[in-house]
Amino acid sequence: MSKPYYLIDFENVQPKALDRLKAGESRIKVFLGQQQTKLMLDLVQALQPFGADAEYIPISGSGPDAVDFHIAFYIGQLSVADPSSTFRIISKDKGFDPLVRHLNARGIACQRLADIPLNASGTPSGQAKSTATPAKKAASKKKPAKKVVVTVDPAPPLARTQASATVAQVKVVLACLAKSTKPSKVSGLRASIKSWFKPPLDDKAVDAVLQSLQSSKKITVAGTKVAYAIA
Repeated sequence: MSKPYYLIDFENVQPKALDRLKAGESRIKVFLGQQQTKLMLDLVQALQPFGADAEYIPISGSGPDAVDFHIAFYIGQLSVADPSSTFRIISKDKGFDPLVRHLNARGIACQRLADIPLNASGTPSGQAKSTATPAKKAASKKKPAKKVVVTVDPAPPLARTQASATVAQVKVVLACLAKSTKPSKVSGLRASIKSWFKPPLDDKAVDAVLQSLQSSKKITVAGTKVAYAIA
């Protein structure tokens, strides 16, 4: 069983119970808003034992749903790379609930929780499975985990649609880069990406493609220069 992902919407909630997670048993991604340029010492110290299993993801650009879209994109990307992945979104934002319900319907185990749960280990699904003994169940009633019931919303989730579109666009860009001259500057790469689509992609879509390429180590950006790791 793969280690579950904890995707923390740090712009919405700052978890107080990261010590419930154990290094080697969980993977953590902390999504930071554009204005969150400083981190609390206790957060940094709590994540240090996780090493490469913990990652800070700063969001470039502002907007009411900027962090939400990034979390949705990463879930789409990670679930494609490893279909057995399981996810827990740590956020008080109920806007995630339609996405969570859709993922569960597609067989992707996902929950939204307001904080790190007491039973942090295990596989999340529409509702976490309970394997506690009667004694443990009695103890858990004294300090219940802050779980959120997913509501039904028949509207198609915009976040999932955007994430799926970005994944498809990245595949097109990688195919074009593999058989064309690779621009040496970010401005040239942005122009090429736009030109490979009819109609051309807007700046927001190009930003999402570039971020995905960097996250997957396909490109490395240093100032205005770009280097490639594409055959």
